[in-house]
Amino acid sequence: MLDSLFKQNIAVLAAAILGALLVSLVLIAGLVLRPQIERTAADTARVIRSLEHSFRQMDPSQRAHLAEALRADEAPDVLVGETAPDDADMQRNWFSRYFLHILSDQHGIPASGVVVDTDGRVWVRIATADRPYWLSLRTLPATDPVTGLLIASGIALLAALAGGIALQRRIAQPLRRLERAVGLMSSPSDAYDNTIQHPREIATVSRALQDMSERLRAAEADRALMLAGVSHDLRTPLTKLRLSLAMLKNADADLIEGAERNVIRIESLLGQFLDFARGFETEEARAVPLRALLRQAIEARNRCEAIALDAPADGLVWVKEAAVLRAVENLLANALKYGTAPIAVSARVHGGQLSIDVQDSGHGLSPDKARDLLRPFARGDSARAGEGTGLGLAIVDQVAKAHGGVVEFDQAAETFTVRLRIPQTKPA
Repeated sequence: MLDSLFKQNIAVLAAAILGALLVSLVLIAGLVLRPQIERTAADTARVIRSLEHSFRQMDPSQRAHLAEALRADEAPDVLVGETAPDDADMQRNWFSRYFLHILSDQHGIPASGVVVDTDGRVWVRIATADRPYWLSLRTLPATDPVTGLLIASGIALLAALAGGIALQRRIAQPLRRLERAVGLMSSPSDAYDNTIQHPREIATVSRALQDMSERLRAAEADRALMLAGVSHDLRTPLTKLRLSLAMLKNADADLIEGAERNVIRIESLLGQFLDFARGFETEEARAVPLRALLRQAIEARNRCEAIALDAPADGLVWVKEAAVLRAVENLLANALKYGTAPIAVSARVHGGQLSIDVQDSGHGLSPDKARDLLRPFARGDSARAGEGTGLGLAIVDQVAKAHGGVVEFDQAAETFTVRLRIPQTKPA
């Protein structure tokens, strides 16, 4: 759920704000509201005691005159009633409950003799010798202060979250630019193209990535140049050696045939080195007849009659033609060398993906072991290790990545399949 830095930061921010608001509410309730309620209850209790004492010292007629005088006052501080108000006990929020609790526990005024009406007025029953009186001395807040604090805290929380999300989006922008730039680097030869200036920490990471990219590109260029140079320099003496063998008409035929096979094998190995060194990034993709391309790859191999082809007769695919041709040739070479006939090549375009399957009837390798062979110069077990360069599958993987595709392996009971998947996106 919290799988991104943005979500984690928002979660931490929300938790911090919520925690701070809760602590603030507890402190306000404990250090502000509670002492205020206790002081109000104490003042109310003193007034009640005084009025109660005064009423009890009067005779009935004096109490009646005092009650009439209080009722006649246009702006009375004390209301007088002969019975409890009809709407009493309607307000029982935290503030009023705690107020009545203090009156009862700390000042000895029983809760049965105190009620609060809908306007928040506190009514107290005073018993005299002839009749009881209900006096209202104080008005509590119409709304619960704690409820008001909760509403205000909720609004503050939402406002703080909105500001925090906006700030996090601003901070995350350079990180997203950094992510996109790194995502475009599919190979060491790709340049890191991004100039983030702010904030300082991310700009430092961006400059470090740019320096690393330049070093990788330089190392990749040196490696390609070395491989190409070695391969090129070896081709010249090989060509001369082939001519010399052709001129040895009177030599032993078996010896000459063996020497020529070695020359052909060395040329094949050098071809693999050159393909891997050059890569396939620079070749442009174009519309290519799929079946004709696969047929060309099959006919380039010995024992091509042992290879079946299943591909649409009129299908066009967007690929780097020479690269895919080399990849299929390498897969067929592996199938012929390590697999078991019959061998089949099948291809389909489905869901925007071109799938080229090369399947043989051997036991093959587990997908995990096969994926290890995608590394350059990697070799399998002794049964599969031979005189190859260890670049066959590495070149196939290089071709797949040059198209933004992948290489997959499927080992079944009696078949082994290598699948080359290439997205079919027409260049703009």
